[in-house]
Amino acid sequence: MFVHVKLINMRILITGFEPFGGEKINPSQKILRKIGKLKFFSGFSVDSVLLPVSFKRSVEVLKNQYENNVYDFVLHLGQAGSRTCIVLEALGVNLMDSKNPDNDGYTANEEPIMPDGALAYRTKINLKKLSEYLSRNKIPNVISYHAGLYVCNTVNYYSFYCSERYSNPAVSLFVHLPFLPEQVVEKTFLPGYRTPSMSLNLQIRAVEKIIDFVSTQIISNF
Repeated sequence: MFVHVKLINMRILITGFEPFGGEKINPSQKILRKIGKLKFFSGFSVDSVLLPVSFKRSVEVLKNQYENNVYDFVLHLGQAGSRTCIVLEALGVNLMDSKNPDNDGYTANEEPIMPDGALAYRTKINLKKLSEYLSRNKIPNVISYHAGLYVCNTVNYYSFYCSERYSNPAVSLFVHLPFLPEQVVEKTFLPGYRTPSMSLNLQIRAVEKIIDFVSTQIISNF
């Protein structure tokens, strides 16, 4: 009975990003639009937030979210167009750096995200077990130990920082998603070869399975 009550009361934040880099859509944005309609999430209290692809404003949005809410689990979703599968990011690094500007036109140059933070933080989720769970459910995935230094890493690191300092969120994870099929129709690097993609339905299923695994792990700790 106690476990059932905890499951119903579990509060989750899921974030995605607006399009960037010349793309018209972002798979994480499309997933956020679907979340409210999915029966899977009826057993949880779920907030969804679309983040700007901005080094500074993305942190401001999350800061406000954490100051006004307490979360058991935060799942960040972002696009990594060159990836062939779901990517589970293990680490967040305290550094912003980019060759290309963010959507505000700002280009970071080896700047710390939080000057008083550690060089890096690691997710509290057992990614090896999560990866095995996803594989058993026929969801292609890989564990990554470097999320880049663009806005995705900034968001990832900031949530780790808040988790370590304030225990809010209790646990956090960043997941990179491949392009959607409609994004790659015109993308061709070599004759006969197209950029990898993954269907929206499979990406949504991956999100459901990740939340199922993490919520079960959180419950088991009580």
